Parts: sequence; structure tokens; C-alpha cells
Amino acid sequence: MRTLAKALTVASAAGLLMFSGTPANATQQDEDNYWLGCQSYNDFKFRLYYNSNSGGAWRDFGYSVGNFGAVEIYGSGTVAYKFCGGTGNGALQGVKNNAASARNEHTSYGACVYYNSWFNGAKDGLQPATPTPVSKNLVNTYNENASFQWC
Repeated sequence: MRTLAKALTVASAAGLLMFSGTPANATQQDEDNYWLGCQSYNDFKFRLYYNSNSGGAWRDFGYSVGNFGAVEIYGSGTVAYKFCGGTGNGALQGVKNNAASARNEHTSYGACVYYNSWFNGAKDGLQPATPTPVSKNLVNTYNENASFQWC
């Protein structure tokens, strides 16, 4: 009986490890994509915040994203963008329809957050940083944001 109990304990622990790691359809590129936008000192120039007034959890972007809910990664499947872990209220929540404020640090381009996927519908725009970053609360896309592009 003890041998069977030990075997079941080991099997349960192995099962928990399988389910607590990376999802089965995720790839190393999915993980890299997530972590690049969550490093404090990256080259990405646009940031979305979970709360108003540049508060709570955040996620950085360096390129346009047509759908925060599902992004194709080299045909390997989809991964939803999430706010970075350990960065405050809203950490690990999906970015889509959860952002309340934004910050643009790009000095050459404005940033536009759209209500719908693929850059459609109402939008909030942030001017280029000249030279200080531009931050604002989202008005037209407050908690209803689905895509972002440089504009």
C-alpha cells in the first residue's frame, strides 16, 4: 500500500508540474514575446497600464499589435498578451479590454490604441514624446482596447 501511495504522490506532483508550466500550445517564442515586454529596461517605447494615471500592472510594446487577445506566433498557435507579473494590480490579466492608461516614449511616432481589433473603431492617440514621455488616461478605449499601432 505504501508503495502505491508513494507512486500516486509522485504522479500527482508530476501532473501539477505539467499544468503549472507553459501551456501545451505555447512555444519558446511565445515565452520570449511575453518576457521581452515585461523587462523593466527594454527598448519598447509604448506601455499600457491596468489602472488610470499610469498605475497598476503594465505591459510594454515595441511594434503594432492587431489583436491583444490572440497573436499568431510563426504559425505555432496563439498567445494572448497579458500584463506583466509582479507589476501591481491587474498583473497577469489579459491586456485586451483591460487597459485604463498609456504612455508613449517614442520621439518620432505617435501611438494609437483602438477599440476594436485590427486598428478599427474609436481610438485614443498619444503624441510623440518631445522629449519627455507622454502619458494619459484612455477615454475612448478605457477598458475597451483591442489593438495598438504607431500613428
